[in-house]
Amino acid sequence: MTYLEEDSERGIQLFMAEYADNREEALRLMVRDLLGSHGYLALTEDESELGKGMAIDDTATLGGA
Repeated sequence: MTYLEEDSERGIQLFMAEYADNREEALRLMVRDLLGSHGYLALTEDESELGKGMAIDDTATLGGA
């Protein structure tokens, strides 16, 4: 398992709550989105819309953190 900075882990958890069933799927979707948005990977229309318009509330916490 890869460990990231606390704010990145929080972002992954928030992303999982919206788009993925588990951490592995969340990371796979995030990498595909990043590669596609930078022109390294051709995305499907559905994938290219992933996360657009998603606002993360900076006051939200996970597990009481």
